[in-house]
Amino acid sequence: MVVRKRKRKNKLRGQRTMGAGGTKNRRGAGCRGGRGKAGHRKHKIATYMPLKEKKCRLKAGIKEKEITLGNLDIILDKLVSEGKVTKEGTKYIVDTKSGYGKILSQGNTEKEIILKINASIGAIKKIVAAGGAFEYEKKGFEKEVEEAIAQVEESELEFESEEK
Repeated sequence: MVVRKRKRKNKLRGQRTMGAGGTKNRRGAGCRGGRGKAGHRKHKIATYMPLKEKKCRLKAGIKEKEITLGNLDIILDKLVSEGKVTKEGTKYIVDTKSGYGKILSQGNTEKEIILKINASIGAIKKIVAAGGAFEYEKKGFEKEVEEAIAQVEESELEFESEEK
């Protein structure tokens, strides 16, 4: 004989919430985040919006410290005492140990500096004019560097000929 199964609805009669937990869990659409596909913030995100792919980005390059020629002239003796710049006779040898990557042309110098780091064309002219040298391979600017050094040497020759 077939056993008659009691319906769930009838079985839960007499209980206040009919198996739904507290009454606040059944009131309105607020308990389920709106009706249908309502809203896009926080709820129903998997069915409503496709997940975005992560974009790969390049790492930022290391920026070298810059210093003006005038400031370098002021702190040169301090850098020698710290061991960051070497001094041979009257010439100062500035390389990457100094903590700087580029010399800019603002200011002047009377000291003989041998540069083994990058520098602007104006700074190269001023250093060569003061009796120093530029021994850094500046890629893509070899011609301009040679022209700047030649220009300084020509102006020195003209100055000497005017004095005589």
